[in-house]
Amino acid sequence: MLPKRFLTRELRSCRAACSRRTAVLLVAAGLVGAAAGHRAAAQAPPAPEPAARAGEIRIGPGDVLSVDVFGLDELDRKVRVGPGGTISLPLLGEVSISGLSLSEAEAAVERLLEERQLLRDPDVSIFVEELVSQTVYIQGAVSQPGVYQMLGPSSLLDMLGKAGGLSAREGERAGQEIVVVRSEADGSQRRFTVAAESLLNAEPEANLQLQPGDMVVVPPVRTYRVYVTGAVVRPGPVEYTSSEGITALQAVTAAGGPTERARLSSVHVLRRLADGTQTKIKLNLKRIQRGKDPDVPLERNDTVVVGEWAF
Repeated sequence: MLPKRFLTRELRSCRAACSRRTAVLLVAAGLVGAAAGHRAAAQAPPAPEPAARAGEIRIGPGDVLSVDVFGLDELDRKVRVGPGGTISLPLLGEVSISGLSLSEAEAAVERLLEERQLLRDPDVSIFVEELVSQTVYIQGAVSQPGVYQMLGPSSLLDMLGKAGGLSAREGERAGQEIVVVRSEADGSQRRFTVAAESLLNAEPEANLQLQPGDMVVVPPVRTYRVYVTGAVVRPGPVEYTSSEGITALQAVTAAGGPTERARLSSVHVLRRLADGTQTKIKLNLKRIQRGKDPDVPLERNDTVVVGEWAF
């Protein structure tokens, strides 16, 4: 069996290599739709901030760590990072590690062990058992909304890929913009708005580098229906989106327009009210076409009935 000291060093070397592979996999996983995914994988993400090297995890309050000190079993334990960003270790007391990478935290503990003459040439290994602080919240029109961990620097595409990409559920689709909400140290909030089309095209300025605690909101656009019957070319349902709405004239146009027998001065909108009763709104579509009467906005499940001349 290999000595523990050799194993821990090998694990630390492996961890660095694995982190680099993880970063590459995350870029490939940041797909928003199948077509966009191939373009995104070919586009290298913007360089991360200098504070964090690629693939490194930054420790924060609430994280659970496993500390292994070769030659000093009293310090081998699982610890949770406190609200102040410190861990408590026997013989060392409170050790501040918030914001450090794992390798930096290992170096900090090793330095204390040397300063207090507890070990010569100490060898400390720290691993993540539970990552709480490095999370991003994703809401709205994505396949799997939820809370996701950041394994090192992560871009907007990375995290949307983890959430399964933008949703295309029946009756709902993603809007034209994606919003990132970030809480600042002073308690204020910053909002970043990204055009979904730019992100799908893998434009570097749209692929923001996210920070722990960011909230990604993909506002959904819902699809509704109205119905057009009577003297129109294609009677039946007409779909519209919640962001755009639809009017009576637009609905008749979407149904192929009026037929030759249409009586445009006799058009009705049938609407079901909240109490279950039905009301009828009379329109003169000919006057609306000429701009003499205002067009009428429709509500979900309205029925537009276009009258017909009797010959």
